[in-house]
Amino acid sequence: MAIEQFFMNVVIILATARVLGEVFRKMKQAALVGELLAGMLLGPSLLGILSTDADLMILSNVAVFFVMLFAGLEMDLGEIRKAGKPAIVVSLMAFVIPFMAGSQIASFFGLSNIQSLFMGLLLSITAIPISAIVLAEFGILKSKIGNTVIAAAVINDIFSLVILAILLQLSPNGGQELNFAQIGISVSKIAIFLAEIALLAYIVSKTTHWLPQRMGSFLDKLQTREAVFGILIVLAITVSLIAEITELHFIVGTFFAGLIFSKLIGKKEADRAYGIVTGITFGFFAPLFFGFIGLEFEAQSMINSIPLFLALLAAAIVAKIGGGYVGAKMVKFSNNESIAIGALMNGRGMIELAIASIGYAAGILDLTLFSIAVAIGFVTTVLAPILARPYVNRIKSSYRRKSGRNLPDFNL
Repeated sequence: MAIEQFFMNVVIILATARVLGEVFRKMKQAALVGELLAGMLLGPSLLGILSTDADLMILSNVAVFFVMLFAGLEMDLGEIRKAGKPAIVVSLMAFVIPFMAGSQIASFFGLSNIQSLFMGLLLSITAIPISAIVLAEFGILKSKIGNTVIAAAVINDIFSLVILAILLQLSPNGGQELNFAQIGISVSKIAIFLAEIALLAYIVSKTTHWLPQRMGSFLDKLQTREAVFGILIVLAITVSLIAEITELHFIVGTFFAGLIFSKLIGKKEADRAYGIVTGITFGFFAPLFFGFIGLEFEAQSMINSIPLFLALLAAAIVAKIGGGYVGAKMVKFSNNESIAIGALMNGRGMIELAIASIGYAAGILDLTLFSIAVAIGFVTTVLAPILARPYVNRIKSSYRRKSGRNLPDFNL
């Protein structure tokens, strides 16, 4: 693609996404709904002005990198640890129930064993960037609900990537023979990565008094004002590459890099890096990210499989929200909080598309199943903030009535 055509495409999708995002904000909906619809409007299903290509997909990956980096910087490591047990329970329920429901429905419609398991996996995914942006827009990213959802989403997607490593060992024709040696190697790599992250997080938690002072003193001596941002990007890319090498998706590494970085340096320098990342993310990359998801939607390719699509879509929504609700109730959240958590876990977006693309490239999914996966990711991503909003508002109202003030993290 010529550079002028690339920039023209970026301008078209960015401008359309920002305009529709503002329209939906005026309608008291999350901006990302309008940004998603912008991609659908410009994509092959409607106007056909734009379509994804290699250059735009590279930019899309950069966009999700910055969204995840923002989410990691925004999170508090201590609060994530506090959310540990509830997050594990919520994540387990929100993974197992959709996985079983999706696999059974796909099998009922005559899909092979491997295809059924893969579709179940796609229904089980939670898109961390979707959840992070929705939570930030609702003003509850740092609340107990926000920490639980993000921590559960991280665990959920780690589950998904472990299952993906196993499913890729199955033959595309539906056979059940596993290469246990290769699976063992893959799982070992993942376990080592997570153990390293846990060790680093532990070290950081034990050095919160003197390490930030030392780092802050070092950074103050640097002449370039943006040096902290450059160091952050180098660190995030390095950890992301390590995650890829260990067969985790790179965004898991990006998230953990942001999460740990904010504790390594002083508050002044952390705030400076956070301000730069926030401006870049919300001003440029987030609208592009959701616009690219909309571009992936192609309704024409699944016309002959509408019953399968509707059945899987219903399972995706009901089982995911139901799984999140059951898990949240098990750890003593209220009814409104439990439904909100389930709804916030329902978005899929980029992660589902990435894994669907892997399945398509491996010959596990055909074009129809791939299109269905894209459609489910699109619809559930749009529905996540819409379904969650009334319950979040009820939680806010309930808190105001009981305490006479706003919950500190609520910005509405």
